[in-house]
Parts: sequence; C-alpha cells; structure tokens
Amino acid sequence: MSTKSSIIIVGHKNPDTDSVASVLAYSNLKTKLGENVEPAIAGPLNNETRFALSYLDIEPPKLIESLGQERVILLDHNELSQAVAGINDAEIVEIIDHHKIGDIQTELPILYRAEPVGSTCTILAKLFKEKGQNIEKKIAGLLLAGIISDTLFLNSPTTTELDRKTLQELAAIAEIEPKEFAQKMFEAKSDVSSLTVKDIIGGDYKEFECNGIKFGVGVFETLCPEKVRELDAEIFRELTELKKEKSIKLIFFLLVDIIKQESFMYLATSEEMNLCKQGFSGEIKDKVMFLPGVVSRKKQVIPILEGVLAGKRQS
Repeated sequence: MSTKSSIIIVGHKNPDTDSVASVLAYSNLKTKLGENVEPAIAGPLNNETRFALSYLDIEPPKLIESLGQERVILLDHNELSQAVAGINDAEIVEIIDHHKIGDIQTELPILYRAEPVGSTCTILAKLFKEKGQNIEKKIAGLLLAGIISDTLFLNSPTTTELDRKTLQELAAIAEIEPKEFAQKMFEAKSDVSSLTVKDIIGGDYKEFECNGIKFGVGVFETLCPEKVRELDAEIFRELTELKKEKSIKLIFFLLVDIIKQESFMYLATSEEMNLCKQGFSGEIKDKVMFLPGVVSRKKQVIPILEGVLAGKRQS
C-alpha cells in the first residue's frame, strides 16, 4: 500500500491523443470531486497530441518512466505489455478502457469500466454527466480531440452512435468547428519532417500475446502515405532491428491512409507474410500487403492475427 496520498492517472506506453486527453480530463473530474490525483504519461507526446494541447493551451501531464508502490488508475489500456514499467509493484485502483479485456490482474476488487466505443474520451464524457459535473470549455476540447483521433474523425469501424453524438456535444461546449480541428490534427500527425523511422514505427506501437506467441503492431496514420512509402527500405531495416530488440516472434507495421481509408501492412519476414496470407486477402507487393478498407488495429487487424495464431504452435 502506498504511503502517498495522491493517485497517479496514466495511459499506455507510446501515448496517443485519446490516452493523454482522457488522463487530463479524468484528473479534472476527480479533482472536482475532491480527490487528490496526478495526471501522467508513460512516454513522449506525438505530433498530433502536441498540436492539440498547444491549440487548447493546456500543459501536458508529467512524464513517468516507472512506478513504485503508488496507487494508480489506468486509462485506455489493460494489458501488461502496454503499461508503464513497474506496474506490478503499483496498486491499481481503477481501469477505464475501450479495448478487449487483457491480462492485468489485481489483488483486490476495483472499479473496472470498459465500453465498446471508439474512444476512451467518449466514456469520460459520460462520466462527467453521471457525476453531475459540467465539462469546462478546454476539457471539452480535449475530449473532442481524443474522439477525433481514435475514430479518425468518426470514420473508423470502431465508431459508435454514442461517439458521434458526444463529438457534436463537445464541439458545441468547446466552441470548436470539428472538421477544421480534425484537419489540423491530422496535418500535425502526418508531419514526418522531425521524425526518425523508429519514431514512425514506434510512436503508436503495441505488443500482444496469443497462444504463447508475442507480437507487436505499430501504426502510423497519415494524410500523406506516399511520404512514408519513400522510406520503405529503412522501415524494413528498423522492423528487423525492433523485432530483435523486443525479443518478439512477429512484428507488423500498419500505414493508414486517413483520406482513402485503406492501409499498407509491412511484413518484416516470411513468417509475417505467411501469417497474413492466412488471415487477409490483400495483394502483396515487395513485402507490403495492401488492405483496402482496413484502418483499425483494434477491430480489423488484431482479431484476425490472434485468430490465425490461435491455431498455430509456437516454434
């Protein structure tokens, strides 16, 4: 049990806009309710999130590299591989998420809330209503940014009617035109001028395990996929290095075209290629599989990979 009075609220490693926005918004709500909490992030901000925070004039949460015996609330994830280092030493008191149930376990019963919506920020907006608290203008902007990001402005197959309704409500409170805001966010996300290839692959990288097989999937969403395709040779080299560094069986990189709503799946070796041939029907050229209509790692990629792996033995 922690001797510290505050509770750390943190999202997953390689934080995205939904993760960061929900952490800041939930910290705001908890503070309104008289609780002592501290927002945190488990990795550096990406370009899109930096833009959103700057646009809204909001300071980012503090960066933490590991936990000790603090009390902690996890947002936007519930898998050990995605959690900040030291999570096993911490006391998890709440989890709020919109993904499938993962492998994090707790010693005591906790508040666990997971809903099949497109964004954790959608759940947070509901919580403000349930607790009878008004959403301030800046917080509404934050929640709006999280929904725009995680649903690709309501174009992802993970999008629900609740996401659509909530986005409009938040836009009115924030006094932000959502289409213009989304365009600016996606332009910031697409800017690779200051990024290394490792940044591109690892900025939104998550690891999973199925049937004893560990695998990683990085995602980069962009308005200009052709700019990234120019780096194909470097991307494949980095995938090979990252696979060794992470000591994982398989690694994939999904390049998402936000406008055309399609993706390019980079297949590092013949192992990844053979696996994807079993699960997807996309055309493969130069170790890149073209996947029309595929934009969601959570809903369109991970379930298929896990379905194929469930029938495979680890070699």
